[in-house]
Amino acid sequence: MFSDTEIKDEHFEANYLLGGDFSHSEITNSAFIQCNLERAEFLGAEFFNCTFTECNFTSAFLTGVRFTGCSFTKCNFDEAYIFRSQFKNCTIENCALGDAMLSTVDFTGTSLKNVDWRGTPINSAPIIIDGIEYPIVALDNGHMHVGCEYNTYEWFYNTDEKHSARMEGLRARRFWKKNKPWLFFLLEARGLYKPKGD
Repeated sequence: MFSDTEIKDEHFEANYLLGGDFSHSEITNSAFIQCNLERAEFLGAEFFNCTFTECNFTSAFLTGVRFTGCSFTKCNFDEAYIFRSQFKNCTIENCALGDAMLSTVDFTGTSLKNVDWRGTPINSAPIIIDGIEYPIVALDNGHMHVGCEYNTYEWFYNTDEKHSARMEGLRARRFWKKNKPWLFFLLEARGLYKPKGD
């Protein structure tokens, strides 16, 4: 559809772009308003100073995408796959990430405001730790993902290796025993978590 193209100063409104292909395209100074981008492909695409308002990115594939100076308002990213992508100096406001899958995502200079993550708001970029057996996404709302498990920091803090073993076996038990101490040290250092009673 739009793959390998350059688009400048365009206005897309109420467009049905379900499953559209934007791979390796370069889009500048363009507006997307109430567009359905569900299951669209954005492999290696670059967006500069674009606005996305009330757009649906459900189950979209955003791999290797660079958004620079873009704004996202009231957009839905539920179950989107966002890998090795950059949101640099962007604004993400009143959007829903739902069950988006994030891995190696750079939010440098990006402002998040009232972004819904599985029913609770976040207002700063998540801490994403991958390259380990169970990727970790730590949020400013008191919750985090460890692999496919999503729960509160307190729940994870009180979870021991035996509980991990019951859920996923010996591999998870070893992972949690090895990684829990430095993970909670990091969360405390970033001001995201303080154990009760401390």
